[in-house]
Amino acid sequence: MLTDSNKLLAIDLLEAIKFFNQKGWSPATSTNYSVRSKNSKEYIISRSGVDKSKFALEDLILINSQGEVIPPFNLPGIKSSAETEIHTHIYNNYPDVNCVLHTHSVLGTVLSLKYEEENHLSFEGFELQKGLEGNTTHQLKSVLPIVSNSQLMGDILRDMNHHFIEKPKIHGFLIAGHGLYTWGKDIATAKRHIETYEFLFECFHTMRKI
Repeated sequence: MLTDSNKLLAIDLLEAIKFFNQKGWSPATSTNYSVRSKNSKEYIISRSGVDKSKFALEDLILINSQGEVIPPFNLPGIKSSAETEIHTHIYNNYPDVNCVLHTHSVLGTVLSLKYEEENHLSFEGFELQKGLEGNTTHQLKSVLPIVSNSQLMGDILRDMNHHFIEKPKIHGFLIAGHGLYTWGKDIATAKRHIETYEFLFECFHTMRKI
């Protein structure tokens, strides 16, 4: 069981997980979530294979920077997501990131597949773009990269790496036919980014129907 400041982080992360599930953004046992622990080289992450509607505090475990489950959580049958490498890559390379969240909304998934060949979605003129960290005006273009899906996390990270160094800074990416990854300086910021993108997905889709 997580203790002290890690327990407080886990409680906050669990609240976000419950919120996403209530929104329908974590069907079946899909999605994964993490937060940097009080030890900057260890991460609290959701364990694999648990229905998010039944997710509990004990379903959050600790991993190290190599993605290995560490004691006392390394029990038989306990493992983190197959996509753990994406989380550790972001943390290991971007020390200002302290939370990584991954959701599977219907609209985000459909848009990611429909616009895979364009390699991105772009949003412009929406007030809620200010929900993305560092944005102070609606008068800008927010770009959300789309990368092809793969069962090999190295392929996804290879396709994403050049986006990480672009200016203006990106806040997330879509995996085609799969879902949304985003991150932030803390849990609240990363959660706000998920909500912001989901709103922008709705706007993007609605404008193309009118």
